[in-house]
Amino acid sequence: MKLFSALREALGESEFELDLVGMEPAANELDVAAIKAALSKRGAAWRDALNQPNVVHALNHKVVFTDALVSEGDELAFFPPMTGG
Repeated sequence: MKLFSALREALGESEFELDLVGMEPAANELDVAAIKAALSKRGAAWRDALNQPNVVHALNHKVVFTDALVSEGDELAFFPPMTGG
């Protein structure tokens, strides 16, 4: 897992591993939403940061929706809402 920009600063981590084995639903049926729910159990800061509107999810360097399936060994990254100018 990777966290970028304001998410990294808010949560104090930039990169970490999450063992999918033993998670519900079964590891071969986990989607981004289930990963976010599991990470949200780490506390209010995690829940608030990951559930902001417009947080971007990238799975193996491709932007995905929360229904994308995640497999062991995949890289899942979270980006805060982007602004431009």
